Amino acid sequence: MQHADSDRSPLTADATVEGRIVAVLSRVLGRELVGVTAATRLFEDLAITSVSMLELLLGVEEELGVQFDPESLEPFETVGSFTDYVRAHLGSSAE
Repeated sequence: MQHADSDRSPLTADATVEGRIVAVLSRVLGRELVGVTAATRLFEDLAITSVSMLELLLGVEEELGVQFDPESLEPFETVGSFTDYVRAHLGSSAE
């Protein structure tokens, strides 16, 4: 039951992968993000643009020390799908 609630629990800017992604998102968008969850939609809910998405990728690369292959990028609909993608590239060392 706790796992099902994780998609609805607000993510905070702490040391977790999710929190660090939300912190980068906040910087990219230039505003505080309140109540962001794994189910928050990047484009519809946060009004992120394609340019902002590139800034997010660059910011996450810098923040987490990971590199993304532009050819392997997939469309991200939610904060959760983006977080899963980042975690896959970090491997088990960030868990």
